[in-house]
Order: sequence, then structure tokens, then C-alpha cells
Amino acid sequence: MMNDQERDLLRRVILELIAEGYDRWTVIEKKACASDFDFATSNMVKRQFYYHLPACGYVERVGRGRYALTDKGKRLLVLLS
Repeated sequence: MMNDQERDLLRRVILELIAEGYDRWTVIEKKACASDFDFATSNMVKRQFYYHLPACGYVERVGRGRYALTDKGKRLLVLLS
């Protein structure tokens, strides 16, 4: 089970990857799982990416398998950085 700090770190990693131009889910998942955090498993990344971030309006789907940050997501990234 992840604590709040770990969740915030994982969300920051995902948002940073999207901000850097990685807009495909498969690339984001691989890069997030390859981070130095042992809690960044494929399942945890998927939960944050598909269920939390879009539901709260931080990430939006712009095409098939492609995602982008919303203005709200950009503000969250600033807060988490």
C-alpha cells in the first residue's frame, strides 16, 4: 500500500513525463516504472494514470493512446515540484 508521499511522487513523475512530450501510455508506463522508486510498479502507475489523474481533471485523452496535461495538471505539477 502506498502512502500519500509516494503517491505524490508517482503523480509528479507521470506529469513530468507528459510535460516533457511523452504522450503515449506505453512509453509513460515504462519510463515511470524505470524510475528509482521501488513502489512505481506497472499496476500502481496504471491506477494513478487511468483512474486518478483523468478523473480529477489533471490529464486528458487527446487521441487514441495519447494524453496531454490540462491547465489544472500543469498547476499540480508546479505544486509537486
